[in-house]
Amino acid sequence: MTFRDTDYLYQIINSRLTDHQTTELELVLEGEKVELLRDRNMVWIQKDGDSSIDPGLVEALGRSASLRLRV
Repeated sequence: MTFRDTDYLYQIINSRLTDHQTTELELVLEGEKVELLRDRNMVWIQKDGDSSIDPGLVEALGRSASLRLRV
Protein backbone atom coordinates (compact mmCIF):
# COMPACT_ATOMS: atom_id res chain seq x y z
CA MET A 1 0.00 0.00 0.00
CA THR A 2 1.25 3.51 -0.73
CA PHE A 3 0.47 6.35 1.69
CA ARG A 4 1.86 9.86 1.21
CA ASP A 5 4.40 8.65 -1.36
CA THR A 6 5.75 5.92 0.93
CA ASP A 7 5.19 2.19 0.40
CA TYR A 8 4.08 0.07 3.36
CA LEU A 9 3.85 -3.70 3.60
CA TYR A 10 1.18 -5.21 5.80
CA GLN A 11 -0.25 -8.64 6.42
CA ILE A 12 -3.75 -9.31 7.74
CA ILE A 13 -3.56 -11.69 10.70
CA ASN A 14 -7.21 -12.52 11.39
CA SER A 15 -8.66 -12.76 7.87
CA ARG A 16 -10.70 -15.88 8.70
CA LEU A 17 -12.70 -13.97 11.29
CA THR A 18 -13.93 -11.12 9.09
CA ASP A 19 -17.36 -10.35 7.68
CA HIS A 20 -19.46 -7.28 6.92
CA GLN A 21 -19.88 -6.55 10.65
CA THR A 22 -16.17 -6.69 11.51
CA THR A 23 -15.07 -3.80 13.71
CA GLU A 24 -11.57 -5.04 14.59
CA LEU A 25 -8.59 -6.03 12.46
CA GLU A 26 -5.17 -7.32 13.40
CA LEU A 27 -2.33 -6.53 11.03
CA VAL A 28 1.42 -6.83 10.91
CA LEU A 29 2.81 -3.57 9.56
CA GLU A 30 6.50 -3.52 8.76
CA GLY A 31 7.07 -6.33 11.29
CA GLU A 32 5.00 -4.86 14.13
CA LYS A 33 1.54 -6.00 15.23
CA VAL A 34 -1.13 -3.31 14.86
CA GLU A 35 -4.71 -3.64 16.07
CA LEU A 36 -7.36 -1.47 14.43
CA LEU A 37 -10.90 -0.65 15.51
CA ARG A 38 -13.71 0.83 13.46
CA ASP A 39 -15.47 3.46 15.59
CA ARG A 40 -19.10 4.59 15.51
CA ASN A 41 -18.36 6.96 12.64
CA MET A 42 -16.99 4.02 10.57
CA VAL A 43 -13.44 5.43 10.87
CA TRP A 44 -10.53 3.07 11.50
CA ILE A 45 -8.45 3.97 14.58
CA GLN A 46 -5.61 2.27 16.43
CA LYS A 47 -6.82 0.10 19.32
CA ASP A 48 -6.21 1.19 22.94
CA GLY A 49 -5.56 4.78 21.89
CA ASP A 50 -1.94 3.98 21.03
CA SER A 51 -0.86 6.80 18.73
CA SER A 52 2.45 5.36 17.54
CA ILE A 53 1.20 5.40 13.94
CA ASP A 54 -0.05 8.41 11.97
CA PRO A 55 -3.89 8.42 12.22
CA GLY A 56 -4.10 8.96 8.47
CA LEU A 57 -2.03 5.85 7.88
CA VAL A 58 -4.22 3.88 10.30
CA GLU A 59 -7.34 4.95 8.39
CA ALA A 60 -5.69 4.07 5.05
CA LEU A 61 -4.68 0.64 6.38
CA GLY A 62 -8.21 -0.04 7.62
CA ARG A 63 -9.75 0.98 4.31
CA SER A 64 -7.25 -1.02 2.30
CA ALA A 65 -7.74 -4.17 4.38
CA SER A 66 -11.53 -3.83 4.47
CA LEU A 67 -11.67 -3.46 0.68
CA ARG A 68 -9.61 -6.61 0.21
CA LEU A 69 -11.73 -8.56 2.69
CA ARG A 70 -15.05 -6.95 1.68
CA VAL A 71 -15.64 -5.91 5.29
